[in-house]
Amino acid sequence: MPATREMNGSTCSVEIEDESISDWGSPHFTNMEHEEGPSEQVKRDPDEDHGAHFNFAYFGDGDSKEATLQTRSGSIPNTKSLKDLGRQERRRIISKSGDCNTQLYRVSDKNRRLMQDVFTTMVDMQWRYVFLAFIASFIVSWFGFGVIWWFMSYVHGDYLLENINNSTFVPCILANKNFASAFLFSQETQHTIGYGSRQTTEECPEAIILQCIQSIVGVLIQACMAGVVFAKLARPKCRTNTVVFSKNAVITMRNGGLFLVFRVGNMRRSHLLEAHVRAQLVQKVTTDEGEIIHFHQEELKVGTQLSGEDDRALLLWPIFIAHPIDEESPLWRMSPQDIQNSNFEIIVVLEGIVEPTGNTTQARTSYLPQEILWGYRFDNLVSYARKQGVYAIDCSSIDQTVPDNTPRVPSCRLQQLHSNRKAKASSAAYPGLSTDQVTKAGLYSRKTSQVSGNHLPPPANMYWAQNRQEDGHSHQHQQGVGQEDETVELKTA
Repeated sequence: MPATREMNGSTCSVEIEDESISDWGSPHFTNMEHEEGPSEQVKRDPDEDHGAHFNFAYFGDGDSKEATLQTRSGSIPNTKSLKDLGRQERRRIISKSGDCNTQLYRVSDKNRRLMQDVFTTMVDMQWRYVFLAFIASFIVSWFGFGVIWWFMSYVHGDYLLENINNSTFVPCILANKNFASAFLFSQETQHTIGYGSRQTTEECPEAIILQCIQSIVGVLIQACMAGVVFAKLARPKCRTNTVVFSKNAVITMRNGGLFLVFRVGNMRRSHLLEAHVRAQLVQKVTTDEGEIIHFHQEELKVGTQLSGEDDRALLLWPIFIAHPIDEESPLWRMSPQDIQNSNFEIIVVLEGIVEPTGNTTQARTSYLPQEILWGYRFDNLVSYARKQGVYAIDCSSIDQTVPDNTPRVPSCRLQQLHSNRKAKASSAAYPGLSTDQVTKAGLYSRKTSQVSGNHLPPPANMYWAQNRQEDGHSHQHQQGVGQEDETVELKTA
């Protein structure tokens, strides 16, 4: 059975009279950011120290927000609502920096499960614990084998005074006088230092066997610890710090349709290979059977093209990622006010291969309803510096937005309005004919024009080229993409 989204009164009316789109333009207003409130304190029992706790993100019915936001008009809050919003907690599943605000608790046999995959456990540990384990592994092995060497020499009688003074007595280890000597010999054996004074003799066969065992154990400890340190250093986790998302997402109109757009850019000269983007909307839904799913993940169709298709990204500069608000979108029936009053979180993930290392990295961020600006678009940040001969990218403008004339109505209502206008235009052009007859007539006329050899008019850029030639202004070089700015001065760090 299909799920029913709870979007706080997000209904769509299709009874539309003649309206003017120009009256729906977005007014200018200032976007304000609100600091996060204090984190929630979760009380747990002392028996749960081996586990952790889960800080649930909140996707409730929004009753506490209705009183605060009831004076809003679309996405334009007044001063009082802004102050009230600043006092409220903003709980996130994914922080703006990409950290997951989730922890597990009451995991059965947690320690045993983690020790079964000890290598991954050590790689996931913090650096201070890795260094502590690195140092402890060597000291414990030195001390453990030192005790064995000392006990072997003690049993053999190497520490007896009469044997020490006897020049014909052959000990198991030469120059071994006490436990300190045995500990130093253990360290020299494990790391093949070999100072030349202490060495095993053929008097004790068990000493030869123990020396072989310690040499093998020492190599294994070095290999494992070096592998853990290298794996932590080679992890591309910090690579996500140079992948920047815009702080806000915008809803704007493209080619007659509404799109949810955000921007992402790569701040390094090295590229992300095979990069692709995906997005999910997390919200509370209720099925027809009454089942409540508090954290339902719904996949959003996002892409880098104007139509919102093709999730592959070529991050030569900060690019736009668009989600078409169509019939399949959860935002299809939502107005600006519905979005501001809703409780959901849009989680965005960018995955790619780090060019220098070949490892796969994942950058994450999220957008709350209060971070979605309706009637805005992102400003251009790429210009051509003619003096340096390069395209200059102003990374400080990645969050800069400008208002536009996007209609402040749901996408479903906007599509219905376009359909009504097309129907009225067709009726005016063909009076007395029904809609089906007008459609058939249009198809017939198109087929007739194709048979008769008529061609479609050239695109706009061809007209531009013809006009340039008619004016007598011909150029031998190609014009670069984007706007030129001779005043741009690039300063390399």
